[in-house]
This record gives sequence, C-alpha cells and structure tokens, in this order.
Amino acid sequence: MMLAWALRQRDTREIFGQVVRIVGAATKTVFGLVPVGNTGGSNVSPFKPMVIPEDLRHILDAAEHRS
Repeated sequence: MMLAWALRQRDTREIFGQVVRIVGAATKTVFGLVPVGNTGGSNVSPFKPMVIPEDLRHILDAAEHRS
C-alpha cells in the first residue's frame, strides 16, 4: 500500500525506498529480521525498531493471538 501511495504521489524517492523494502521484507521476514513497530516509510531505516503506541498495541496483540 505504501508503494501504491508513492506511485500516486509520483514520489521517486519513496517509490525506490518501497521497492527496496519489499525485496528486503521478502528475504528477511522468514528469519525474523524485520523490526517491530517500523512505520515503513523510506525516511526511516528499515532496520530501526520503533515504539508501538498503546492505542494500537491491543489491536496487534489480539491479531497475534488469533493466528
């Protein structure tokens, strides 16, 4: 969805950043190397873990318990 947004905005920097993130996620997720809470924008390091706000934490916890 971030790539689609970047394409609609015609933001070449964000498009490139999202393509790199998609490739990275496809190759790193299976090894658990994707940081928790990362917002996914190209202006944030793809390796930087970020704090998940409390109002969203319960949604993620509930989804995790269902899987």
